[in-house]
Amino acid sequence: MATVMKKVDAVIVGFGWTGAIMAKELTEAGLNVLALERGPMQDTYPDGNYPQVIDELTYSVRKKLFQDISKETVTIRHSVNDIALPNRQLGAFLPGNGVGGAGLHWSGVHFRVDPIELRMRSHYEERYGKSFIPKDMTIQDFGVSYEELEPFFDYAEKVFGTSGQAWTVNGQRVGEGKGGNPYAPDRSNPFPLESQKNTVSAQLFQKAATAVGYKPYNLPSANTSGPYTNPYGAQMGPCNFCGFCSGYVCYMYSKASPNVNILPALKPLPNFELRPNSHVLRVNLDSTKTKATGVTYIDGQGREIEQPADLVILGAFQFHNVRLMLLSGIGKPYDPISGEGVVGKNFAYQNLATIKAFFDKDTHTNNFIGAGGNGVAIDDFNADNFDHGPHGFVGGSPMWVNQAGSRPIAGTSNPRALRPGAVPGNAPPPITTPIRCRWTPTARISPTAAITWISTRYTAMPTACRCCG
Repeated sequence: MATVMKKVDAVIVGFGWTGAIMAKELTEAGLNVLALERGPMQDTYPDGNYPQVIDELTYSVRKKLFQDISKETVTIRHSVNDIALPNRQLGAFLPGNGVGGAGLHWSGVHFRVDPIELRMRSHYEERYGKSFIPKDMTIQDFGVSYEELEPFFDYAEKVFGTSGQAWTVNGQRVGEGKGGNPYAPDRSNPFPLESQKNTVSAQLFQKAATAVGYKPYNLPSANTSGPYTNPYGAQMGPCNFCGFCSGYVCYMYSKASPNVNILPALKPLPNFELRPNSHVLRVNLDSTKTKATGVTYIDGQGREIEQPADLVILGAFQFHNVRLMLLSGIGKPYDPISGEGVVGKNFAYQNLATIKAFFDKDTHTNNFIGAGGNGVAIDDFNADNFDHGPHGFVGGSPMWVNQAGSRPIAGTSNPRALRPGAVPGNAPPPITTPIRCRWTPTARISPTAAITWISTRYTAMPTACRCCG
């Protein structure tokens, strides 16, 4: 028998970026808000306490901040005729677990969406004709414009403390020759902080890209280039390029996270409560099955709890949101054969490609330093910044050098032992690497590149594509 709790105005499932932002907005509106997080309580202190957090084995190898997929995971199949099998290995798909979610362990690359992405079907049909998009391609417009969203992007960057260089502000060009992106849409305000300094590898990429006619720019980074206080009064310290960024709690308070940038403003509020170790099982519905009345969850002691609420907000990762909707009987599941239904439709995760470039022994970079959001990119092959007509695909990707730091275990390698055809005493044979690319949620193909590699005699320049972070 479930224990029924006192009703609240709003219950939020998941306390990552979405949950934290919604909690702040709703408490400011005067609502009593309860956030349920299935993972443990964790915060920059004590979980990010130096030097304990600088532990590659615990965080990078044993995946401390990620979902434990030995206990619970998603199943994957490549077509409706396949048998769905559980995913038991973490790769690019790194769902978070605990307070802060993936927002605690992300890298901090902080792009705005390109305006074309928001009206992708309409844009490509207008430019290339309706026959350009195959009948079975399901891309669609989002139904909201960049101009409508711009004020929210602007405020989010202020909350995050994003570092970067604008190209235009209110139609006035301000970023030429300063690291701005000529393909970027107009902004209402500059970035809260100036761009971070660039590593040697990023400077090499910038020089090479400029030499062949591309337009390099400084990545917008949710890693601070200097001290910062956000609109909620949360304070951040300057990034020191320690190299322990993606997959780690930032001990410098330099990487934006729900824990650093929003939670401190929520903790003192009498109309906010955060319950960790609360695993939501389903959304409860009324007799008409059209209105949510609350949620049922299992608490840290294994007890079944019913939490009534006027508003139910699903703020977990997309897979978990869809799973809860399916388990709760909300909406119609997407059927890829008939095309009917919307729950679960059009999900596409990010892909990442890496290219390793080796230089002469007299070219030196310190690959062990880095920041997760820092780097230099080009957008010449992103969105619709090039002619797609002859190529038969839509979308694109940035290419970048993002030196996030090579830590001692992963950063120490022996190319001769790894490369087929290598001869002891000779330089490694030429490298040919298949290129993958990260996507935003649409269909796209593009070249990109991405990591830092170091050996005893040869240094690799990192290049990379879109990160989630």
